[in-house]
Amino acid sequence: MDVEDISDTPQSFTSIHPGCGTSFPGGSTFMDSFWQDAHAEERRENLFYPFASSEEWQFSSWCMRSGLSMSTIDSLLSLNIIKRLSLSFRTARELRVCAESLPGGPPWLCEHMKLDYPTRQSICLFYRPALECLQSLLSHPLLTPHISFVPWKVWTSAARVCRIYEDWLSGDHASAIQDKLPEGGTVLGVILSSDKTNISVMSGNRMAYPLLISLANIAPEICSKISMHTYLLLVLLPIPKFLHKDTRVRSLLHDRLIHQALSRVLAPLKTAARVGIMMNDPDFGDPFLHDPRTRSHTLAAIRKALGKSSAQDYKVFLKVCKTLHLNGVVEPFWLDWPLSCPSQFLHIEPLHHFHHFSWDHDVKWCIEVVTPPEIDFRFSLLQTMVGYRGFEDGISKLKQVTGHDHRAIQRYIVGVISGAVPRRFLIAVRALVDFRYLVQAPIFTDHSLDRLTNALQLFHDNKDAVVQAGVRDAWEIPKLELLQSVVSNIRCSGPVIQWSADATEHAHVQEVKVPARLSNNQNYYDQITCYLDRSDKCFRFDVATYLETRHEGNPSEDDDDSEEEHDIELDFNDCSLRDHMNLPRLPLNYFVIANALASDSIPNAPKPHRTFSNITTAFHLATKPSLRMTIDDAAVLFKLPDLRPAIGEFLQRAQNHSNHPISGVTSQDLCYPLPFDRIQIWYKIRIQQFLYHKAQNVDAPQTLRVLPPSSDHPHGLYDTVILSPGPDSDWPRRGIEGHVVAQLRLIFCPLDTDYFATYVQRFDVVTQPANSGNVHPVTGMYLLRRAMKSSTERLGSVVPISHICSPVHLIPKFGKEAHSRLTRESSCEFSSDFWLNKYWSKELYHALSPLGL
Repeated sequence: MDVEDISDTPQSFTSIHPGCGTSFPGGSTFMDSFWQDAHAEERRENLFYPFASSEEWQFSSWCMRSGLSMSTIDSLLSLNIIKRLSLSFRTARELRVCAESLPGGPPWLCEHMKLDYPTRQSICLFYRPALECLQSLLSHPLLTPHISFVPWKVWTSAARVCRIYEDWLSGDHASAIQDKLPEGGTVLGVILSSDKTNISVMSGNRMAYPLLISLANIAPEICSKISMHTYLLLVLLPIPKFLHKDTRVRSLLHDRLIHQALSRVLAPLKTAARVGIMMNDPDFGDPFLHDPRTRSHTLAAIRKALGKSSAQDYKVFLKVCKTLHLNGVVEPFWLDWPLSCPSQFLHIEPLHHFHHFSWDHDVKWCIEVVTPPEIDFRFSLLQTMVGYRGFEDGISKLKQVTGHDHRAIQRYIVGVISGAVPRRFLIAVRALVDFRYLVQAPIFTDHSLDRLTNALQLFHDNKDAVVQAGVRDAWEIPKLELLQSVVSNIRCSGPVIQWSADATEHAHVQEVKVPARLSNNQNYYDQITCYLDRSDKCFRFDVATYLETRHEGNPSEDDDDSEEEHDIELDFNDCSLRDHMNLPRLPLNYFVIANALASDSIPNAPKPHRTFSNITTAFHLATKPSLRMTIDDAAVLFKLPDLRPAIGEFLQRAQNHSNHPISGVTSQDLCYPLPFDRIQIWYKIRIQQFLYHKAQNVDAPQTLRVLPPSSDHPHGLYDTVILSPGPDSDWPRRGIEGHVVAQLRLIFCPLDTDYFATYVQRFDVVTQPANSGNVHPVTGMYLLRRAMKSSTERLGSVVPISHICSPVHLIPKFGKEAHSRLTRESSCEFSSDFWLNKYWSKELYHALSPLGL
């Protein structure tokens, strides 16, 4: 089936797989499970049973979510003011008994495992039924609108020449699986994520080994939201202490135990893949791509290893396995799972495969080549924007470096090391950074995949410079080899950003670490599962009572005759949902506010309106300005001697409805007559744009600062933007073409007028060799130079604020060695040449990269 223009990408063409799943009558919904509970009859009289009322339930829910110990809750309940509430429970234990009687989700099970080799303690496997976990996600009322079941393919046009890859269902793998299913079958993609995590606090070495489960059918933008709880804890894998003396053998036994546990827990999913099941409705270091480690290849290697040695002769078997690149597991958990192949279900993961790799390798190369003191000094000179990580003490001595730090360093590393490293060394590092930025895009086309391939090839073409610099003598880096498989992985399973471990790392905190820290530090797994069971029951009870309350308040005329569950819109501001979900604040949409103000939909709004927008950008100023003063006083405070004639030139152009090029003031009369003398001044302005790849969604607002000289900032603090000379702009589709880069020096509005304007000083793009698009061939960034009217006077003009297109970040061009007298406050004021840092944000990267998507 072909459908036009239903994708987020403009002028796209979508083809839906013809063998879509079939729905059948019957099954149960989320609310059915609520009304089929053992206490359903009591809840027809009292919806919040076993609690006396809605107020008692709110108090009880708060007590269980507060993290208070049972003794503290007992102390709270013993207070006279609480006793006067006449609660239906008197102790924390009675409260827990009430909570445990609520309708639950997938139950926790525990089984003892039999092992081939003795351990210090018996091993128990704590897990939940896998199919019930998937059913819980499918019927979750908060996720149902965001789950898709039909594989699809998207092209940029009806000619079907260039494919677009947006999610797992738009990749080749989902369609290939659907082709193998019987007519009417529905494909569900199961996401499994595991990683050991430390649950000790301050001291101790207690570890947990959680395995999380989710659905690839959930929209990537929803699945990546930690607050939506799209990842469920499926099993707490055992961490045994085997008695064998050899460390390698203990590691082998541990790997076999993990696969044995996974085979037991995932057995129902294998059965579902083999025969189907009804579900309720609401799936090495060189530049060459080596043959994939497919299912047949791996199983053949295992058979070959078993033919040379017994699997029970651990030491000999390990030596055999090493030559065949095996870990010693002879019965992998996916052995009897139909349609499963390690080369397809083991996905590239950005957090570890890209960001950790950058810190472990190319950043370390840069530190060694530039030298730690010099690179630390350069990082300390950078002026960072509001909300962005800075490195006042440098990066060479960082400890406990997080993924947030990895991303922050990648924003600046190319500009920081330029001039201090050999040319081809910089090209190699820049190529890896380009690869990481390109690969994190939420949407891919065949063209963008070619750019990804070219970036990786550029690294391999120049990587010998890294060896020549003496920081690397071999390329046996598994994560580097893995980069060769990224393009094929995207074609198979969609963008890799949807598989990022950021969400699962945070899920470990909520699902494992928080419950462990609320325990008594004994029998962690027992107490974690009990805590999660109570929390899940409380959340389900909250959602069910909320939906039922809303339904009672909005009865349907044919309520008695309808068998369908009413589709009630959820209000996430309701405390019963917000307290459980910990929903993040959505970005304030200044475009909506600006449109409402422009149409006078907001009564009594102060005028002139402080929030306004153009086609591409929205602006917001505080209602109360930072200063009110005369133009001449502002010229002295902000050190702008030509401010008065610049304002006069601005007014003349505004009256003539002409463009506002930043060409400098032509009049030298500093006493230029103006119709006003006093202005309002703002130190900050907030700017908001649409996302590059999904232009219907807004990005988070960015605060820009325009601070005059002070004791904290001796030279002032002025952020930089991209401007359009006229009111119409095609930013960001054509990049910097037709735009200019300028530094904000003053934001003002004359009293009793609606002229919101800014005095800016221009930067010029330094011309580069032909066929480079004026982009520097080594750094891949635009090189800027301050525009000057004379040897000492900078070129500036006044332009409307509405001509601002985007905030940008500049990195001073330090050269071979940064000047020792520069400081963080003076580096931008005393430098003349700058790199236009396209790596400052992923949105800006795509806008400033030649041949963008």
